[in-house]
Parts: sequence; structure tokens; C-alpha cells
Amino acid sequence: YAMLARGGIAVRSTTRIVSERTAFFVADILSDNDARSFVFGRGGSLEFPFTVAAKTGTSQAYRDNWAVGFTRDVTVGVWVGNFDREPMRGSSGVTGAGPIFHEILTAAMERYGRGHDLTMPILSAPRDVRQVALCAMSGLAAGDACPTRTEEWVPTESPLGRCTWHHASDEG
Repeated sequence: YAMLARGGIAVRSTTRIVSERTAFFVADILSDNDARSFVFGRGGSLEFPFTVAAKTGTSQAYRDNWAVGFTRDVTVGVWVGNFDREPMRGSSGVTGAGPIFHEILTAAMERYGRGHDLTMPILSAPRDVRQVALCAMSGLAAGDACPTRTEEWVPTESPLGRCTWHHASDEG
């Protein structure tokens, strides 16, 4: 995860692990509070007053769970579980490791955050991506009749057809 926060470059060796574009896409997806709210709701342990790319996970049979994420300055990972591999009760990544992750990341940013605009994206958009309005239902480029739209990043070389699901009619 620290490698993703650095645009795809390994921290110690400065070796490129993934492309700049891949790191940007992953960071953008993992920092999308609106997308995350569909499953987790709003105001939980994965929302911060600054931009955070976060992921949680829960093992099979709820034996353990984790939360890991990063900002421009800090990468934090939290594991919660029983060392004897006994299942945990009522604990998932967002309810078990999530609150601990929230507290640690908040404290780390208070200490190590560089004071930049805390609403900025974690990574700047690389040259080979563009932001476009998509129809939220079809995933194609939004047309005039599309009822809901979303702004998303796409590769510049990707052809994007116009939405064919929605059409204007005499009624609207």
C-alpha cells in the first residue's frame, strides 16, 4: 500500500512495481467515500476529514479482519484477530480493525501530515487519463437524456461510446 501511495514506486528500492496510472486508479477507487457508502453507509470509521485510500477485509469464518490504507504522507495497516485462530464474534474489517485504523491514521496525520490541502487527491492524475461524465446506469459517456451522471477517470486512449440506454422523447 505504501507503494501505491508513492505512485507505484517501492519505498526502499525505488523500483516501479505498478504503472503510475494503475497506482492512480487504485488510489482513486479506494478513496471514493461515495462508492464506499453504498455498502458501509456514511460517517463510519473509513471517513476522515482528509483524503484516505482504505480497504478492509474479513477472513473466512471471521477468524480475523484487517484495515489498511494510506494518505500522501502515511500508510497504516491494522490486523485484529485471535492468535489461536478462534473465530471472532460480530467483528468484520469495518467494525473490528476499522475503528482502530481510524484512530491510528488520524493520530499519524496529526503528527506527520505535511499540512497540504487535506481534500486533495492522494495522487495527481497522470497525463494518460482523463475525467469524463458517465451515465451512472450504463457506464457509457453520458448523453443529454441520462438521468444520473458520475465523473470518472478513464484512460485517454479508451474509446467511450455514447450512452444508448436513454433517449429524449416527447414527454421528456
